[in-house]
Amino acid sequence: MQPDARPQHRRDGFKGRPRINEQIRVHYVRVIAADKKPIGILPIRDAIQLARTQGLDLVEVAPTADPPVCGIMDFGKYLYQQKVKDRESRRKTHAVEVREVRFMMRISENDYQTKLKKVQEFMGRRDRVRISLRLRGREALHKDLAFRLIDRIRGDLAPIASVEGEPKVIGEVKQSIQVMFFPRHDTHPGQRTENENP
Repeated sequence: MQPDARPQHRRDGFKGRPRINEQIRVHYVRVIAADKKPIGILPIRDAIQLARTQGLDLVEVAPTADPPVCGIMDFGKYLYQQKVKDRESRRKTHAVEVREVRFMMRISENDYQTKLKKVQEFMGRRDRVRISLRLRGREALHKDLAFRLIDRIRGDLAPIASVEGEPKVIGEVKQSIQVMFFPRHDTHPGQRTENENP
């Protein structure tokens, strides 16, 4: 077998950067594929090996989740994109408001569409929107269902919004899943999406 020619990153990494590959010292992780599709929960060794077979890294994007969420990606490209996003964010911070819209796991279709329309209105004003999905009681044991709802929201907002980072699990006793959306640069205030009626 040919030795792994990929550059080896320092085990402890750098302060402020996410852990990657062998720096991730847990037994299991939830893996997101390079195309952003969820793969599922894997042993850490299998997850690292899966990333390396694609010539990529396993990057911990949500360390506080249970289990931590990791993405398969090019770490160098990821750092560059984060640097660009941070610079753009600092440049626009003074003019952009962050709104929050809360969803529930057991939400009716009518309530879902109402909240989705509210998010679309905020996007039309060029505001960022934090989606917060509250997990009550035993719902915390079924985070896979919560991530499916987040994926649905992401899909419905895709024409007008982009996601900043991956969904994060917040809290220990009272948990919620949060994800930040920001307006796409190629949309304009008042623009309708295919989900809106004329």
